[in-house]
Amino acid sequence: MKLSEEQLAQRLESEIGPDLVKAEPDLLAHYIVDGRRPSFMCRPATAAQTAALLRVCNEAEAAIAPWGGGTAMSLGNLPRELNLVINLGSLNRVVEHDAANLTATVEAGITLNAIQAILERQNQFLALDPPHPSRATAGGVIATNLNGPRRSSYGNIRDLVIGIKVALATGVVIKAGGKVVKNVAGYDMCKLFTGSLGTLGVITEATFKLAPLPEESLTLIAQGSLGDCIEVSAEICSSMLLPVAVVVFNGAAAQANGFQKDAAAIAVRVEGFTEAVERHLRDFQSIAEQRGLDSEALRQIPHEQLWNRVRDFGMDTGAIAYRATLPLASVARMLMALDQGNDSVKATQVIAHAQSGTIWIQTSPAEGIVWFSKLTQLAQKHNGHAVIIRAPASLKEGIDVWGPPPASLDLMREIKKQFDPHGILNPGRFIANL
Repeated sequence: MKLSEEQLAQRLESEIGPDLVKAEPDLLAHYIVDGRRPSFMCRPATAAQTAALLRVCNEAEAAIAPWGGGTAMSLGNLPRELNLVINLGSLNRVVEHDAANLTATVEAGITLNAIQAILERQNQFLALDPPHPSRATAGGVIATNLNGPRRSSYGNIRDLVIGIKVALATGVVIKAGGKVVKNVAGYDMCKLFTGSLGTLGVITEATFKLAPLPEESLTLIAQGSLGDCIEVSAEICSSMLLPVAVVVFNGAAAQANGFQKDAAAIAVRVEGFTEAVERHLRDFQSIAEQRGLDSEALRQIPHEQLWNRVRDFGMDTGAIAYRATLPLASVARMLMALDQGNDSVKATQVIAHAQSGTIWIQTSPAEGIVWFSKLTQLAQKHNGHAVIIRAPASLKEGIDVWGPPPASLDLMREIKKQFDPHGILNPGRFIANL
């Protein structure tokens, strides 16, 4: 950093005011990122102030970590440096809700629950279910690209974000996309910033596609051997049925989620008009019975509680969590390998999102992350890849939590250089320590 901490504080205070620049040790302890404590926390009140902070930090070459709700700050490699955290919690307005066109524009610091509460007044919702939505923010969800179990039906974050405003490291504010769904002008920069972990710019505003609230929603449950649950899942996914989400629990995950011991489980979420939901219920029960599995339906509170646990799986403090992403055809083989311990990789709790090719794995810190390389090899064997989603900072030393770098790494480095020439935005936290 080119300036002393005192000089940087003076510059920051001159831009946004002394009340919005904090340096109290007790407060900063809340903003530690993988063991690194920032020197300052700034809470800009507007997007313009956010851009001004970035300009000052860029000139001073001070390292920045954007902060939304803090729910996914464990994602990423250890930061090389951290001087300042920018808390976007004050950017928390719904800018526009165009109910007729099923779109909403929001500031980056608004929580998902706050968005949903406003949209529900018009019988609409944002079809994202990231972990801990009471704290997760719109900007943070986009930056981390943490999709929930319903992505296979409603689309992933890249599908639902149609417009975006971003403050770049230089303080320049750019816009991409628009406020209508059919917008094809220019490059689709929204997808570039989605999943970039705040390493290319700080998201200040976003426009999302919305969906009508379903008339009814329920969950269909069946238990049996892992092989039977996988076969039921495959039959459902290849049928004419249109479930919103299909997840398979191994025995340990099933037990942790309140199912009976010594059995795997499958949960199928169905939403829509009442008649269609009841048709799915009958057909699912028929498929389960053909496999000799008992089934039941969860409604209302038990239904929501189950999916809240699925949504938050792997993101609880103290857990070590991994995510493997695979072609749909490889999910069953990967699940069986994880359960049987093939290739010396045997997982504890596993939840597979059968329609999206995502497998979440949770272990205790006592087990460490020594088998991450074996998990990576197993995922590659099935044409996929694995990443560490959450782990204590002490266990991240000397590894890349994103796994082996992709073939496009040189291009990614060039993009990073163009958008963040001094490398001040979340330095070191992305793939290959970008």
